[in-house]
Amino acid sequence: MQKSYTEVVSLCPHCLRRIAGRRIIENGAVYLQKKCPEHGCIENVLLWRNHPKSYNAWTRNRRQPYNAGIRPADDAAKGAADYGGCPSECGICSHHRQKTCSAILEVTQACNLHCPICFAASAAPSGAAAPEGAADPDLNAIEQMLRTIHERAGACPLQLSGGEPMLRNDLPQIVELARKIGFDHIQINTNGIRLATDEDFAQSLKDAGVTDFFLQFDGVTDGVYRRLRGAALFASKLRAVERCATLEIGVILVPTLVRDVNENEIGAIIRFAKKWMPAVRGVHFQPMTYIGRYPHAPANSDRIVLSEILAAIEDQTEGELKAENFLPAG
Repeated sequence: MQKSYTEVVSLCPHCLRRIAGRRIIENGAVYLQKKCPEHGCIENVLLWRNHPKSYNAWTRNRRQPYNAGIRPADDAAKGAADYGGCPSECGICSHHRQKTCSAILEVTQACNLHCPICFAASAAPSGAAAPEGAADPDLNAIEQMLRTIHERAGACPLQLSGGEPMLRNDLPQIVELARKIGFDHIQINTNGIRLATDEDFAQSLKDAGVTDFFLQFDGVTDGVYRRLRGAALFASKLRAVERCATLEIGVILVPTLVRDVNENEIGAIIRFAKKWMPAVRGVHFQPMTYIGRYPHAPANSDRIVLSEILAAIEDQTEGELKAENFLPAG
């Protein structure tokens, strides 16, 4: 039995305390092992398995993103004893050594879906109200947040998210604000329902300066959407993509992959994307994340990991796309 490990810094999933961990490689599979002083041993979490290329071939060493224990200068008014440190109060502080590659601003907690797999609390299926006690930030608050992001991270790509951001009728004004402040790449993270049904609103977003839409897109059959989103939505997704093509605005398809639900549609999603180029500019596969509302971690056998997604891409496209095409440079 071949076994090796690398020391890492991780988080306790219960209290978010920074704790030591180990990345264990055993017979080609990679696990994360960690122990919290308060919550004890955390069950080994599967990260990688069953791929001809080793895990190390897909990784690149990166510098530590923060100086542990240093209080950011931007928080100088706070007493050192009051500062929780990275990650609890850090944000995009002045001590991070890596630039923000993309900033996400949540403009609402309201949603018009109640997805069974969503990690965030949302509205009831029949309504679009925000969770109790959660009010949407007004335009003044959003402007301040946008200016803070721009001051600390520059004109990085910006994603407006939620909840479902297209429930805000003033979303075009938010986009205009972001453009005025200096952001030149503005993406809307959306389930696509209003994009499919409200042509005038979609046009107003384009006129305001939206760059593209980050579209929830889990498959090409309604069975997948019933399981993952609680409704038959494929026709709505198709209309949303058609709308983007008509408006000549880009769309990124974003499938959430869940074992035994939609991993067999990976190739079909890629073929759909290819058919709708150049409106579709990419596919962003995301393995299911078991956090937030989920009270218990899944068994490793229930997880789908990146190595398996890479293998499925090659297999289901009959080699048109190969796993090695995705090896990081450097």
